[in-house]
Amino acid sequence: MPSCLFVLLTLSVCLLAACDDSSKAQPVPPREATQKTSSENVEKFQKQNVNDKSTIQAMIIDGAKKKLPLLIDQATLLTEVSTKSNTFIYHYEVKGIPVSVIDTNYWQENMKKTIQVQYCKDDDKMKVFREFFPGGSTYNYFVDNKLVYSRTITPAECH
Repeated sequence: MPSCLFVLLTLSVCLLAACDDSSKAQPVPPREATQKTSSENVEKFQKQNVNDKSTIQAMIIDGAKKKLPLLIDQATLLTEVSTKSNTFIYHYEVKGIPVSVIDTNYWQENMKKTIQVQYCKDDDKMKVFREFFPGGSTYNYFVDNKLVYSRTITPAECH
C-alpha cells in the first residue's frame, strides 16, 4: 500500500508539466496592450532592474493559482503556490497516508529522488523555470494542517 501511494505522490511533483496549458495561450491583441499602457506603468517599467525576475515570478504564480485547487492524485491536493526569496513554494494537503509512513526514511528518500528527477529534467521548460526561480522549489506536505514533510531543491543539485 505505501508503494502505491508513493507512486501517486510522485505525480504531484510533476505540477509544472501537468498544469501547463500553453496550447490555449492567446496572443494579446494590440488594442488590449495599449489600453493597459499608462504613464505610471511605463515609468514603473523604466525603473525596473534588468535582472529583476519578480514581475515574471508573479505572473507565473498568478497563472498557477488560477488552476488551484488541483487534485494531484487520490491522496494529494495542491492547495497553494507562492514565492519567497526566489523560491517557488508548493503547499500540498495529504489524506490517506499516515504520518508514520511519511516519517519513514524510505518514503522521504524516495520523495527526495522523485522531486530531484522531475525538478532537474533537462528540458527547456524546466530550464526556464529554474532560471526564474534560482532559489529553487520547496515542496511542503501537510496532514491536518500540520507540516509533515518539506523538501527544498535548488538548481545546484541538478548535475
